Amino acid sequence: MKKGIITLLLTVVLLLGTSAAASAASTGFSDIPAGYWAGEAIRNVAGKNIVSGYQDGTFRPGQKVSNAQFAVLLARAFYPKEAAAYEDQGYGGSAPWYWASMAALRDHDILKGTAMGWDTGWPELGCDGDYVTRYDMAQLAYNIMLDHEQTGSGVEREIVHLRVRDWSVIPEEYQDAVTACYVLEVLQGHLDGDFDGAALMTRAQSCVVIDRLGKALGVTIGMGEYTPAGPAGAALLSGLPVTEENVKDLLQRVAAEWQGDVRASTYAAGNSSAEVQAVIWSYTDANGKKLSMTSGSGGYAALLSDRVFGRYGFPARKLDDITKMRAGDIVITLDNGKIVRVSTYSGTKGDMMTLEGRLETGYGMFYLKDGGTAGSMVITPDDEFPGRTYEVWTRYPE
Repeated sequence: MKKGIITLLLTVVLLLGTSAAASAASTGFSDIPAGYWAGEAIRNVAGKNIVSGYQDGTFRPGQKVSNAQFAVLLARAFYPKEAAAYEDQGYGGSAPWYWASMAALRDHDILKGTAMGWDTGWPELGCDGDYVTRYDMAQLAYNIMLDHEQTGSGVEREIVHLRVRDWSVIPEEYQDAVTACYVLEVLQGHLDGDFDGAALMTRAQSCVVIDRLGKALGVTIGMGEYTPAGPAGAALLSGLPVTEENVKDLLQRVAAEWQGDVRASTYAAGNSSAEVQAVIWSYTDANGKKLSMTSGSGGYAALLSDRVFGRYGFPARKLDDITKMRAGDIVITLDNGKIVRVSTYSGTKGDMMTLEGRLETGYGMFYLKDGGTAGSMVITPDDEFPGRTYEVWTRYPE
């Protein structure tokens, strides 16, 4: 099929089932009022010619999105050059209007694990008329993350299951995808804390996911271009090489700059995971920007880590020996499986930077291993504190 024929089909069989598209450059849709929750994302995505409105000037944000329609949106946003190349090449026979986009996504393994990936009717999709579920949306977004080698911090991935109220009903094959989407803030779930994976995606939600995913990955949607953060270990956010002295210096400068009246909520030591979940999951700066999600004082620990190593450029990994910790490493303290503290190792005299300590002295005095005083956190072999364990996560390159 030649490019001109496909262009005609795309005009007649308009994306998302419209009968005639309004100009994509016109993003002032009559049914998207000022302050609409997805308004900015809709305007951003429509302004990049990824999605169109209707001839009557509406966008119809609540309308459901089919599998094929969402695939075309993703290809237009993240793989437009590949899809265009397939259009130029032609299929060589009868093919559906969406085949070039599907082919581009297939080349990058974006469809695997979804209804489209399981469908064997290529190039016609048996599931074309079916609507996209939140499960498949998460999997498609996750596959794009994997293609761009960005899935977020291991520290944050470890505790996402505590944030999602209906985690126990999420099928195992979707759990990695849902986790990564929460960590990169592509998804936020419902107000009641449920993910609700079987629910169907709407046009508004599709735009929000594409907009957030592009920003999280550093992709210019509509062009498919992105600038990688550089090889792991290239530089800290200060631009300096990743050495313990450089981390320590930047860590303490960031801590000194932080405003004391902007702080995470605190909670009583010994709370269960569910209680921690109910009290704090995000840390927000003075400008309202949401930062990394952990627990308790961990919001501050994650803030320090992100401001030193960068939000996505340095994946976290767990150390098998706490004596190997270095400045900037995150220490999670558990008591009989309950998170009781999350801190950042300052690199000075074994001190741990915590929210509570920072508000008093700039960073708290929590000694590493030997010494310590009453009330301090002392990291020792597990058998000296029955039931207490410690996890150390590092973002230094291996």
